[in-house]
Amino acid sequence: MVKKIISVGAILLLALMAMDEVLATTVTTTVTTTTIDEEENQQCHREIQTRSFPNCETYLKLEFDRADATIMLPYSKKHYKRRCCRNELSGIDKQCVCFAVRTMMKNMMDSGRLSAEDMEAMLELAGDLPTVCNLRKHPC
Repeated sequence: MVKKIISVGAILLLALMAMDEVLATTVTTTVTTTTIDEEENQQCHREIQTRSFPNCETYLKLEFDRADATIMLPYSKKHYKRRCCRNELSGIDKQCVCFAVRTMMKNMMDSGRLSAEDMEAMLELAGDLPTVCNLRKHPC
């Protein structure tokens, strides 16, 4: 009986030690990933801080609200898409394109050009921009 108790205790101790090691590894991995993400965000922020994306914004609005928005605009949706892709997104480092799209969407909302209700639906469209522009194989 004593041997069984000692064996069960030893097994529990080994299991706890294994769990402790797994948890420590997970925390280390998370910290490393967070550090890399912060460094990439700083690099991307520096790269796009002086850029604006008026053609991308117009293209997204036309995609989102297919009502008669084109009546007031001097160019077609295709024109805004082409200028968005060629002039506004193509010069951005491929690692920063998604950051640029998210920043553009945040700026649109912060400035009142996009309502909170429309934000979620427009985010999906905006996430597709790098794919539509052939800058990435997968959406953001």
